[in-house]
Amino acid sequence: MSGLQKSLGGTVGTFLALSTILGSGMMILPGTSYQELGRSAWLPWAVAAVSVIPLLYCYAWLGRRHPSASGVAHYSEVAFGRPVGRSSGLLATLALVAGIPATAITGGRYVAQFAGVPSLAWLFPIAVLAAATLIGCLGANVSGKVQVALVLGLFALVTCTALVALGTHGVEAPSADLPRLGEFGSVLTAVYVAFTGWETVAFTFEEHKRPDAIPRIFAASYVIVVALYGLVLLGLFSAVSPGDEALDDAPLLRLAERSLGDLGRPVTLALVVAAIAANVCASVLALSRLVFGMARSGYLPKPLAQVRHRDSNPVTSVLVVGAVLVLIAVLGSTGVMSFELLFVLSGGIYFVLYGLGAASYAKLAGPGATPRVVTVLCAVTVVAVTVLAGPPMWACWALFAAVWLATATLARRPPTREPEYESADR
Repeated sequence: MSGLQKSLGGTVGTFLALSTILGSGMMILPGTSYQELGRSAWLPWAVAAVSVIPLLYCYAWLGRRHPSASGVAHYSEVAFGRPVGRSSGLLATLALVAGIPATAITGGRYVAQFAGVPSLAWLFPIAVLAAATLIGCLGANVSGKVQVALVLGLFALVTCTALVALGTHGVEAPSADLPRLGEFGSVLTAVYVAFTGWETVAFTFEEHKRPDAIPRIFAASYVIVVALYGLVLLGLFSAVSPGDEALDDAPLLRLAERSLGDLGRPVTLALVVAAIAANVCASVLALSRLVFGMARSGYLPKPLAQVRHRDSNPVTSVLVVGAVLVLIAVLGSTGVMSFELLFVLSGGIYFVLYGLGAASYAKLAGPGATPRVVTVLCAVTVVAVTVLAGPPMWACWALFAAVWLATATLARRPPTREPEYESADR
């Protein structure tokens, strides 16, 4: 089985990371957190931003030393063996299969509302997923360049909107009042969704020309993401009342209307299309690489590990992934499948993947002061968020445990056919 072509540079890799992280969470979470906590809403965002740093350090370290299309499945296999690796990969696949259509459906609902065309609620998700599949078939470098353009447009729209709001309405200083613990914990758990995505970026690491640039890509994308979230929050503080009902479902629209007047609605529509399209393109690319890596390791059917000869692009994997995601988007947007369940399932599993990556780092990094400190900080974050999140997060950890036990049990059975080929990731 072949490896993937190393075609991604540092700039495209950074924008690919940004596309994966900035999605539907950016359009909703700043508004809901502001509505819940007023100008104290910056506190859970600050806690999430700081506490996620050790987890990102783990993934940057692993990506630099073990670049693989299988991402966390490969890291956990190297650290803990094939059953854990296979379980991690299956769970990551499930999270993306649930999360990508949910993001596309969210975009469809926004576009339908802002454009006043109800049919776009189901047409947009199908169109954006089909387009992302087509772009994925053209290769990682082409997909990355498309995302550079989309993210640059997104940055321009968000930055201008927030700066105009601050210039027009003045800067309202954040509040230092501490919210009640229960409210704070609830908002913090939700806000963490805005800081997931770096674990998904890991599935593209095999295609980077220079794995040693991965830590810089993580650092640059982290700084930009935090700055963008901070601008949106400050803009909301200055231009929108925390009691505004629109904060619950369309905070960016309300911010744009208060800042740009009649231009607010078309600007918000363009912003939503850019954010969702970039996120879906990046996520489809990442999922196709994960499926390719899992098939190459013998965890999924072998045909999914085939690559196109001229550019080593796993087109079969891209097409299968695209077809499955379009089907789920149709089921989700028409109400046959629970849209809310897709979000809860994907968000919880994403955080479980952070925990598995941190555990793999703790095992592979070896002794030393830095690994011990990073491991302790990661453990505190993972345990705290798991406890605060409650039953939905506990269910995701229980799901991983069940998959791992089943995989480990099956692995102990004597083989009834020829053993599968060894992983090319090793």
